[in-house]
Amino acid sequence: MSLLTTLSIATILSLATIAPAQNGTGTPAATAAATPSQERPAAPATLSLGAMAPAFAVDTWVKGEPFEALETGKVHVLEFWATWCGPCIAAIPHLTELQKKYPDVRFVGVAASESGNDEAAKLAKVQSFVAEKGDTMGYRVVYVGDRAKMSRPWMDAFEQRGIPCTFIVDAKGRVAWIGHPMNMDTPLEQIVKGEFDVEKARSEFEAERAARAAQRALMLELRKARETGDYGPAVDAIKMALEKNPTDALRMNAVQILAGPGKQPAEAWKIAEVLLTNGRDNPMAMNQLAWIIVDPNGGVAEPNLDIAMKAAVRACELTERGDGAILDTLARVHFAKGDVTEAVRVQREALEKTADGPMKVEMKATLEEYESSVKKG
Repeated sequence: MSLLTTLSIATILSLATIAPAQNGTGTPAATAAATPSQERPAAPATLSLGAMAPAFAVDTWVKGEPFEALETGKVHVLEFWATWCGPCIAAIPHLTELQKKYPDVRFVGVAASESGNDEAAKLAKVQSFVAEKGDTMGYRVVYVGDRAKMSRPWMDAFEQRGIPCTFIVDAKGRVAWIGHPMNMDTPLEQIVKGEFDVEKARSEFEAERAARAAQRALMLELRKARETGDYGPAVDAIKMALEKNPTDALRMNAVQILAGPGKQPAEAWKIAEVLLTNGRDNPMAMNQLAWIIVDPNGGVAEPNLDIAMKAAVRACELTERGDGAILDTLARVHFAKGDVTEAVRVQREALEKTADGPMKVEMKATLEEYESSVKKG
């Protein structure tokens, strides 16, 4: 079962039409209400890692000791979040633990993406949420409804489209790292110690930015392909993108396109072999690769089940068979290979490792599919 940021062909095509940006967790970026073009503020200058931090400006302090500006000599962690954002809420305990670990670092939750047009109501919602969390949200919190204060100079300038999104500003006042709050432990430790390589981070950041631009261009080609039925230009676009920015995210999309509507499975499996090597220590990447190949709705006409099995088995090894969604993928691979008895056994194991909810309901339906196949056999 797919849980990851790499998108299904159907989803990519949908995004090519709608084109909302998303972050690594799939959480849509908050969007401001449209304004007439003559009233729309000018876009901020594009910034990269290593740039001096934009100004820190807020509407209301919700929690913690206020300060007016980011101070040189201090490390600051600014985490953009919202009360409606599930991944943001899930990251709160982690941020609290890091604040305890680094008491001299200023952690600030920046509530700048609340839904609605009533500023008083949005502020009240944030205040109520923070009060209810109490000490479990153990760091400063501010509310910023005015996009000109934080969203545009920070999120927009650094081309960050989704939340949660964390900025680490080093003691020299530079934006040294941007990413998901659950991934900040190592860079934060290095930044606090003064050991972080900002130039290397900037180079990687620029490569990722170029890859995103290439993916946007790819989405446009996919939209045209959906309308015309001709996937040739889309195939050319993904190959060109890989030449310029050979990232694993683009490789994953290439496998989807080439193995599916692009009808070049041999090329797809060459790229998949690279992903097997590059992602062998990344359970999510291994799971995603396997699912692309065996997804019954994925449109892969000539699936390479050997690659799928290697990836699925590795994902299960890395998670010590403790992730129901990853086990669900392995079961699907067994089913695709014709080993229905093993598919049933693994699917039952997947159900045992999955909490109640829509995902479990879907898994039960899949188990019934496998069990029905056994009976027919």
